[in-house]
Amino acid sequence: MDYFYLLEYLKQNTHISNSKIDLLKFELDQRIYYFGEHFKHQRDNSNKNKTLLKKVLLDQYVAFLYLTKGFKTNSKRIVSNAYFSTNSELEKQNYNILRPIHQPGKNAALVGNYKLYEQFNKVEKIRKNTNFFQLLSCESISTIESFHESLAKWYNTSNVSSLIVPNDLSFYELLNIRIFRELKRPSFIFLHGLPCRYNYFDENQADYLVVWGESIKEHYVNVGFNPDKIFISGHPYYKKLQSFNLRNSLDNILILTKSIEGAQHRDKVRIGDRGNLILYLYSIKNILQKKGVKQVRFRPHPSENPDWYFRFIDPKFFKLDTLILSNSLNQSTLVIGPTSTVFLESIYYGVNYLVYEPTINDLDLVNFNPVPPFDGSNDKVPVAKNEQDLTDLLSDKISIDASVFNDYIQTPFDISFMKKLI
Repeated sequence: MDYFYLLEYLKQNTHISNSKIDLLKFELDQRIYYFGEHFKHQRDNSNKNKTLLKKVLLDQYVAFLYLTKGFKTNSKRIVSNAYFSTNSELEKQNYNILRPIHQPGKNAALVGNYKLYEQFNKVEKIRKNTNFFQLLSCESISTIESFHESLAKWYNTSNVSSLIVPNDLSFYELLNIRIFRELKRPSFIFLHGLPCRYNYFDENQADYLVVWGESIKEHYVNVGFNPDKIFISGHPYYKKLQSFNLRNSLDNILILTKSIEGAQHRDKVRIGDRGNLILYLYSIKNILQKKGVKQVRFRPHPSENPDWYFRFIDPKFFKLDTLILSNSLNQSTLVIGPTSTVFLESIYYGVNYLVYEPTINDLDLVNFNPVPPFDGSNDKVPVAKNEQDLTDLLSDKISIDASVFNDYIQTPFDISFMKKLI
C-alpha cells in the first residue's frame, strides 16, 4: 500500500474484487468515520437497534403506476435525481424525467416495477442494517449483484437514454453510473455545490461533469480533467447579479461552522480533529469580542448537531440560526465562514462573506488543502488564514469583490448542450 487505509488493505488481501469495494466505499467509510455526536444523524455501527425501512409499499406502487402516464411521445427519457429545479428545467425542454428507484419524487415517474422494488428493498435492508463485516459478506454481495443485473436489464428495455446524478461517490449514484457505462449510454454529474476539493470526481466514472461557472471548470482543468468533458450550465435559482454593493458591518453577523466529513475522498486518507470545530468558533469569538460584538448568530452545517456545539460554546454569544437560508442572509450584515457554497449565496443576497480558513503548512483545521477561491489565490476574495488576518480584514472593513459571483455562476441557466450529447 502507498498509504495506510483499511479499504486499500482489503483490496489486496480479500477475495472481494476491487470493483466491489470501490462500489461500496462510501457505505464502508461511513461505518468507520461517520460517528460521533457532532453529526446530526451519526451512523450506528452497533447493529443492535435495527429499524424497519419507513418506505410505504403502496405509495411506491402508485409511483410505479405513474411511470407510463404523462410522457411526451418521441421524447428522451432521462433518469435524474439532480438537485435544485434542474429536472423541471429539463422537462421544459421536452425531456421525460424518471426519478431513480432509491429517491422517488412527488408526482414523478419512478424507475422500475414492483419486482425490481422488492430487490431494491432487500438491498436497502443490507445498506441500512448491516455492520462493516456483514456488508462484505458473500450473501450481501450476491444480493447487490442481483439488483445490479435487474436494474441494468430494466434500463436496457425501457428506452432510457441517459443518467444525471449529483455525485459519483454515494452507493446508488455510482451503481447507476456503472450501469449506464455498461449500456454505453451517457451519464452526467450535475454539480450540487461549490467544490471543496477539485480531485473529488473520478473522470473514469461518469462521462460528463456539469458545473455552474467558468472558474469552476478552470479549476477542474487545472488538476487534469479533460475540458471537452466539462460543460457549464449555470444555476437554475440565480439570476444575473444586479448589485455589487455588499452590506459589511458588525451589526448582525452570521457565523458558519467548519464541518468535518464522515467519509474519505479518493486522493488520500485525511482524518480531521473534531476538537478543531470548536476551536474555529472560539477563535472567531475571541476576535469579535475585542471588536465590541456582544452576540452573533451561528449556523451549523446541515449534517451537524447544534446541541453538541452548545456543550462547548457560550449560548449568550452564539445564538442558533434556524431561519431559511435566504431569510438569514437577507438580514445579515456580515457572514464569516470557511469554504462553503454559502459564499456565493451571500453575494447574491447582498452581504459580504469574509473567508476564514486558519491554516498551518497549507492545511486547514480538518487537514485539507484549501482550494480557490478560498486559498488566497484570487485577488477578488481576501482570505484570513489566522486570527491577525481576520482582525485586519474586520478593522479595515475589507469586502470581497462581488463580481466573483459571475465567475462562478453563469447566467442564465442553460443546458442546451445536452441535446448534442444524448
